Amino acid sequence: MAKRAQTTKHLSALERLQFELEHPPYHDFLQPRAVSADADNGVVEILLRYRPEFQRVRGEPAFHGGVISGLVDLTAHAAAAVKIGRMAPNIDVRIDYMRPAINTDLHAKGMVRRAGRTLAVVDVEIANDEGKLIAIARGILSTVAG
Repeated sequence: MAKRAQTTKHLSALERLQFELEHPPYHDFLQPRAVSADADNGVVEILLRYRPEFQRVRGEPAFHGGVISGLVDLTAHAAAAVKIGRMAPNIDVRIDYMRPAINTDLHAKGMVRRAGRTLAVVDVEIANDEGKLIAIARGILSTVAG
């Protein structure tokens, strides 16, 4: 637990993003990849490559919605954590699914809209390889230290 209490402000924005993506064991299964990070603006980009174990139906190369929601959750957290330099647990998230993700990798972009003393608001967009929106979401995260 002491490792998570530490701040990551001494790291570059991309290093902070990589730290956040490497820490949870769940991410070992998902294998999200850090693409870019901008700590000043609270923007991160994450890639999730398609794998058969992510299928919503056996034999159909489409992502299960639960995998997409997991990507939303971790992207919102990563954007806030990169912005504030420490862990930012999710409090609430709302997801609107726009279309199925078939034969594609997922490209997630998290954008901090506001980071206050106690809460952060983060918008997340999930797109396919062609840049078409798969899902849009908004997360509320805790920014309280400790």
